[in-house]
Amino acid sequence: MTIHMSRKYFFVLLLMGCSFHAQLFAQRQLTTLRVVSSKPAAAVRSFHEGGIEYVSIIDLAQFLQQQYFENTILTKSELRLHKAVLKLSAGNAFVVQTNSETKTNKVIQLSHPVIIEQGMYFAPANEIVQLIKTLDDSLLTIVTDEASKTPGVPIPSVLSTVTGFTVDEKMNGTLFRIHLSEKVRDFSRSKQNGEWIYVTLMGAQCDSLMIDTTFAAGIVERVRPVISETSLQLSLQVRGTVEQTEIVQDQSSNDILLTLIPKAAAEEKAPEINTAAIRRQQAETKRKAIEVSIEKQKKKWKLDVVVLDAGHGGHDPGTIGVIGTREKDITLGIALKLGEMIQKELPDVKVVYTRKTDRFVELYRRGQIANENEGKLFISIHANSTERKPSTANGFEIYLLRPGKTEEAIRIAEKENDVVKLEKDYEDRYQELTEENFIILTMAQSSYVRQSERFAEMLEETMSAQMEGQRQPVKQAGFYVLVGASMPNVLVESGYLSNVKDERFLRSPNGQKKIAAAILNALKGYKKEYEGDF
Repeated sequence: MTIHMSRKYFFVLLLMGCSFHAQLFAQRQLTTLRVVSSKPAAAVRSFHEGGIEYVSIIDLAQFLQQQYFENTILTKSELRLHKAVLKLSAGNAFVVQTNSETKTNKVIQLSHPVIIEQGMYFAPANEIVQLIKTLDDSLLTIVTDEASKTPGVPIPSVLSTVTGFTVDEKMNGTLFRIHLSEKVRDFSRSKQNGEWIYVTLMGAQCDSLMIDTTFAAGIVERVRPVISETSLQLSLQVRGTVEQTEIVQDQSSNDILLTLIPKAAAEEKAPEINTAAIRRQQAETKRKAIEVSIEKQKKKWKLDVVVLDAGHGGHDPGTIGVIGTREKDITLGIALKLGEMIQKELPDVKVVYTRKTDRFVELYRRGQIANENEGKLFISIHANSTERKPSTANGFEIYLLRPGKTEEAIRIAEKENDVVKLEKDYEDRYQELTEENFIILTMAQSSYVRQSERFAEMLEETMSAQMEGQRQPVKQAGFYVLVGASMPNVLVESGYLSNVKDERFLRSPNGQKKIAAAILNALKGYKKEYEGDF
């Protein structure tokens, strides 16, 4: 169903965003809670606010000996339990629960949003503990009786996160700095083995995609991370022979310093790198590290992958036109033509298709394809129709994923969503699209709303310039195909197959090229503006 978000819900989103930013600046006084399970009791960091006790997610993860990851750029974290993965977003009260076996998602609403405090993620204590208990078969419990609280219980050490590297080439060697969020418990390095030197950091973790780094010049050619339950190994591929290495803890930061001296420099008996000089250069090094971090963020936010979703396909023809045109053929024709145009005019953009042939692809799988390929924009292409044919309704329409209340929007979404009935076990896979469910689903995608709206606005302009027919404002609707795509997304109804003039235009190669060209023009403008923000 296609739905319109009321102003009330827009202001709820706005206020939640304002509340989140305010929380970033007010540092809270941390205390501890004691937790027990089948293991001995331990203290975890917490704070009390507004009658709610919040608990540190990373401390719970370490207490339970479960894997935990953070993405500082997207302000998201993951707690990987035996039965499911919990995905939490800062400033958001909705937790995405992914079943470890079926890979299906379920959205759970907490009473209050997740908060970042002093670099850690905190969630309402009682609710997150209860959720973990249901998924982990654990006896995890918060100790509330005062008699059992022993003062001075040490807080579990926080897992240290590798946030990046700085390479400082010197006359007699290379200083390789490993930036860490916390000090590690222990560290070591190996001698050179072929092209590789191995650095082991106990109790550390990293974002493996971000940390896998290639260097164009210098001794270090590549860094490849290998994560285990207890440690992080950084495999350094080096150029040439490294005769001497030294690894030390930087005294003025959490960083680890690895000195690499090549064979020629060692034979010349060059003096060792002066660690005192290193400390004097601390400010400059930090400045460089910030620059490296900014460049990495820019790279992550380049619009370099676009996902084109040709609606319907295979045994699902979609709507049928007055003169027999099948929606699935129109959508595939537009998607393929658009993909060719993108590859020709935007060669730095990778095009991913949910289908390139006449085959059936489940709606949930389309979102998975987009996410697996790390798409930056998801465009779902469809064709419209009225219940009675022929009809005078004509022109294109553009939809965003959000609840709304116009009857026409609801009807169109119901038509497109009806395809799920062709899927096996669809009743178990898809929730009923009530307005309440969609508030939950769209809140989980709230970080992409602004970009989706902006691309939809640009697309409305370019399609109006290219096509005849009635111009419609951007609408809001509940389409299953948009729910799973964790990125900015829109659904385009390219015209009405129930209108003979629209149908002839849509089935013609020239008409499909015009629609594809309009989408391409919007994409060009959006890409320029999107990348210009960073």
